[in-house]
Amino acid sequence: MVEVKDEDRIVLVVDFGTTFSGVAEAYSGTSHKADEIVVIRTEDLTASIRRISVLTNIRWPSASGLTSDKVPSEIAYTKAKSTSSSAAGQGVQDTWSVLMGTPPGKKLAASTQPKPAGSGKETTINWGFDIAPQESRLRCMKLLLDHQDIPSFVSSSELHELLAASGKTATAVVADYLREVYKHAKAELAKRYGTVFIDSTHLQWILTVPAVWSDGAKNATLTAAKKAGMGPDLTLISEPEAAAVYTLQAMQPSHLETGDNILCVDAGGGPVDLITFQVVKLHPLRIEESVPGSGACCGAALLNVKFEEWMKSKLGNVLFKMICRSQPRTWNTALKHFEEYVKRNFDPDNMTDYPIALAGMPDDEEVGIEQGFLTLPGKDVAAMFQPIIAEVVGLIHGQLEELRKKGKTVASIVLVGGFGQSKCLHKVLTHHFGKTVATRLPKRVGASLNGVEILQPSNTWTAVVRGAVLRGLEGVDMVTSRMSRRHYGVAANEKFYPSIHPAHCKEWDEEEAQYKAKDRMSWYIKKGSTCAPDVPLLFPFYRTFYAGDSKYIIEKLVICDRDDAPAGYSSQPGSSTRILCRMPVNLGTVPAKLWTSGVSKTRRRFKRLDCQIGMQIESGGLRFELKVDGRMYGNVTAEFE
Repeated sequence: MVEVKDEDRIVLVVDFGTTFSGVAEAYSGTSHKADEIVVIRTEDLTASIRRISVLTNIRWPSASGLTSDKVPSEIAYTKAKSTSSSAAGQGVQDTWSVLMGTPPGKKLAASTQPKPAGSGKETTINWGFDIAPQESRLRCMKLLLDHQDIPSFVSSSELHELLAASGKTATAVVADYLREVYKHAKAELAKRYGTVFIDSTHLQWILTVPAVWSDGAKNATLTAAKKAGMGPDLTLISEPEAAAVYTLQAMQPSHLETGDNILCVDAGGGPVDLITFQVVKLHPLRIEESVPGSGACCGAALLNVKFEEWMKSKLGNVLFKMICRSQPRTWNTALKHFEEYVKRNFDPDNMTDYPIALAGMPDDEEVGIEQGFLTLPGKDVAAMFQPIIAEVVGLIHGQLEELRKKGKTVASIVLVGGFGQSKCLHKVLTHHFGKTVATRLPKRVGASLNGVEILQPSNTWTAVVRGAVLRGLEGVDMVTSRMSRRHYGVAANEKFYPSIHPAHCKEWDEEEAQYKAKDRMSWYIKKGSTCAPDVPLLFPFYRTFYAGDSKYIIEKLVICDRDDAPAGYSSQPGSSTRILCRMPVNLGTVPAKLWTSGVSKTRRRFKRLDCQIGMQIESGGLRFELKVDGRMYGNVTAEFE
């Protein structure tokens, strides 16, 4: 038995992806290298024996016989069928009796009796690999947490229709899915370490989120994860940053030099996130963000849309819709085949054709169905990849251009994520940007803008979850500074000057007996500015209170994503400014000695308090605190829009 020390813990990471999710864990009492993180996965027996030094034979529910480091991010709610037949109930009872070693006909104890279908919860939850091909399921549920437009690779109407049918909110659905992942992970830990060890060891949960996501979406993910049971010690880390942690650790020591700029492209099913880091120190490894990160929803899930469009063109809209509605197993099986074989293995240098199974469909010479298969030509697959990869190329060009403006070049471009393991993506980027083709980390070569190394490290698909585990084990942020992706500030009224302020913001202030300019912005964090993770950026403000006023206030944090932020706040449609969150603050806890007294122009006495809200841009989100006279008076819980 492993001895548990007070400071020891198990770091558990959930990489909750748009299309697939993964889990990894490590015990802090054991030293770990980048390639020794245990990933909960499906394995056939041969593979388990081959990799017994790293993995044990762990399976996802209903994934017997499959090999996958991740599980589909899908959930299905099924109405339970009621069973009124006593004979059916007795059959279940007798079968269970045999399994439990109880003679048939003898009544079991209440704690061991199975519940007949429909006698317990009204709906059952199936998830991941456990969903039958014919079942309707919520895919890409993660996107519901971000209030921005649903990307084109997801049917927004279908997604919201299935959400409405579940009778749940988006946060509740995500919480249900994460709860199943949470329960399965704990069960696998118990098999690995033993129940006693797990019950006596602290579990530190880390959840990964896209860097391209809004701060509100990150907060919604955190809320859902806490509802799923992953708390209270739960933190977030951005997906590309976690991938960079793993990749750069794996590249040491011979592939990195101080001053190198490494561009990490985390290409998943939905978002493609890009972050460029510069190496500032090798031992221990420390990096800083070179230019503001970028990204877009142009991941591999878009290929599913292209495939669906191709199927419609072959079968016709009427027949395709009929298959989806009356033969969902046929369509789901075809889509799964496309995802697992075509997307992952397509090679632009080998234009092979792919047979797509259409089980149950009769032969149709005109359509091209023969013996239950429809041929997908390689040239058509290439046409599916082309516009998606072109967008990724554009994002990379954007990062390289920002580096060029600073007189810098990139040493390597590293591909991680599910789409990052694509042969097609790797070959196109190598042709476009580099001269070195590598499927694993090569020995260092001279790099320039005209010859950049395009790297696909080992464990490309699980680089995010492995990097997050390493981050949790180290306990120290490897990133010494990050760059803000947007402007952050607060709106306030200030003295009106005709030469400065527009006339529409002019209003009279009775208490100060002067005209004020309404909703003028103070941008305390500019887009592209450098932010240290351990030093809060302070937003100074003051509040004036008269007799009887509540000292409970709500401060609004305003953001702007454009390069040039406006001087004033506006809530009008089309405005570049919007409220990110509201921050309730109780100033009543601040000692009376820190308040100043005064008298207004209308002869009313007031109390004034000068204070600051400190904001820290962390890997997975924002953290706020209230400070007065240099002292912190508690964390501020933000309520995101």
